Amino acid sequence: MLSKKTFNLIGVNSGTSADSLDIALVKFNKSGLSLEFAATYEFPPVLRKEILSSGPKSSIYDIEVLSLKLGDFVSRKINQFIAKNKILSSSIDGIGLHGQTIHHSQEVSQTISIQITEADIVSTKTGLTTIYDFRKKDIVLGGAGAPLVPILDFHLFPKIKRPFICQNLGGIANSTLVEKTFLKCIGYDSGPANCLIDRAFQIKHKSKIFFDKDGATARRGKVIPSLLSKILRSPFFSLMPPKSTGNKEFGIEYTNNLFRYSLQKGIRFNDLVCTLSTATIESIASSYERFIFPISTPTQVIVSGGGVRNSFIMEGLRERLPALDFIPSDELGIPSKYKEAILFALLGYLRLTNKSFLLKNLTGSKKKVLLGKISSP
Repeated sequence: MLSKKTFNLIGVNSGTSADSLDIALVKFNKSGLSLEFAATYEFPPVLRKEILSSGPKSSIYDIEVLSLKLGDFVSRKINQFIAKNKILSSSIDGIGLHGQTIHHSQEVSQTISIQITEADIVSTKTGLTTIYDFRKKDIVLGGAGAPLVPILDFHLFPKIKRPFICQNLGGIANSTLVEKTFLKCIGYDSGPANCLIDRAFQIKHKSKIFFDKDGATARRGKVIPSLLSKILRSPFFSLMPPKSTGNKEFGIEYTNNLFRYSLQKGIRFNDLVCTLSTATIESIASSYERFIFPISTPTQVIVSGGGVRNSFIMEGLRERLPALDFIPSDELGIPSKYKEAILFALLGYLRLTNKSFLLKNLTGSKKKVLLGKISSP
């Protein structure tokens, strides 16, 4: 396989909000990478509810049952994706499967990161080599297992003058300073992007509405200074990179507490959403001022993830950081929606070609690491 000049890999990703399953076919050769096909598949409501209610307090039995269900669902959607786009299965070298994150927390002594979706089901039912569990080896070597997006960021946008920033606005906000050499790049999670907003909507609307479309609700509200200060006092924001976060710091329990606090204080829902959205803006901007601007002088930010469609957040970032030019990745040929699916296709490719790399400035791991395990059909 190492003698091959061109590789085709399918990348599969579902974010912490479980809003959809994203699948992408990516071609890799000496010229770089190119997105060939991509599609989004909605989770059935019952399955999505199971995902969103799962976490570190779930029973081992329930998590295993859910992992098997997800393996079956993902397999069917990959096969559907291949058939719809008339792709020859024999031309596909593998699947990069991130799996569904149900818990991620970075402790002082040990990071815990749990992704489920049974890879053996995926490889068996698709007949394709499946690469999975990309975070564990990094954690074993002292890293946080995240963020991994900077690995892709370094390989993208070769025509953009370096340094520049890549900003992902998924459930969690990930920031990458892209420099000329990989070892000089830094990456970190700055905190929540959409996760608090999405979960507040799920609580308010009993899982019938999942997000603030175009930031419309935030736009009708006003910032509550005491609530904003309460959020930004989280110890996570003062940690130095490399750092990562997840549902321990900013998950369901945390959002439930904020929601109850807003009810006790008589805070309107519009104002709650406006304040949560402003916390996303401020935590990203202040992280640039603390961690990036003292060591580098980027002028452009390439933005991706579902938050790109939230005009309240995007306008807020531009107002808060007027010296920076914010460019959606879609304008540069990388659909924001599929960036993380492309990432896991890339990680699958790097695993199949035995490419290891040092992630010290990104995750904190101490040695070169070869990410991913392999399940053969």
